[in-house]
Amino acid sequence: MGLASPPIVPETLVVDHGKVYVSDHLTSVCRRMGISMQPARLRTGRDKGPVERFFRTLREDLPQALPGYKGPDIHSRGEDPEAEAFFFLDELEEIIREWTATVSHCRPHSSLVDAGLPGLRMSPAQMFQHGMARSGYIEVPRDRDLAFEFLPTKWRTVQHYGVEIGRRRYSGPGLPEPGVRSPYDGPLRNGWPFQVDPDDVTRIYFRDPSTRGWHTLTWEHAPSARMPLSEDALAFARKLAAAKYRCPR
Repeated sequence: MGLASPPIVPETLVVDHGKVYVSDHLTSVCRRMGISMQPARLRTGRDKGPVERFFRTLREDLPQALPGYKGPDIHSRGEDPEAEAFFFLDELEEIIREWTATVSHCRPHSSLVDAGLPGLRMSPAQMFQHGMARSGYIEVPRDRDLAFEFLPTKWRTVQHYGVEIGRRRYSGPGLPEPGVRSPYDGPLRNGWPFQVDPDDVTRIYFRDPSTRGWHTLTWEHAPSARMPLSEDALAFARKLAAAKYRCPR
């Protein structure tokens, strides 16, 4: 996987003007990680040319040969792509990662050259190794809790029973006592930030502002679930239960 995703530390993120690229979640993560955001100019594709060119290479070399490919428009697909086989998003991600590591990053590129050897054409993987040989490996401190920073943030106040998110009550060690003033100037008065994983709502995560340590808060019904439970699965189960039982619980 090193060829597919070499270890780098981004300093600047060039973003499009789509809502998903300038969302509160993305901007807050970049702010916490010290990454600056640079909006691309409107209708100026060359501002993010390398990414757009890679998308073209990816589309022409891999997805359009896969079954069920729909393409960027109706003229780039078959007559009935829905009738063909398809891949789930996690399967497609693995296919793209494997293709990037074994094909794209191992193919010589005309723009990857060494000034001392102008006739030599190197692949992205060779260029990365070349840079490593010249500059050495820079050890970047790793934070085992870094993934929590990328989870969606929910602002809530602390009550006597804990915290309520999506009609779910959470509690656990490390949660501030009710009435303790929050040091955060968030969108909610005296609110605290909690990180929520939509793929597993049986627990949420809270970072103590004084110790910077993370604490896991558990949903009151987590013991009965006995496994990860996504937000979509819980909403679907509640819908079925509401249609079958009259009791609101």
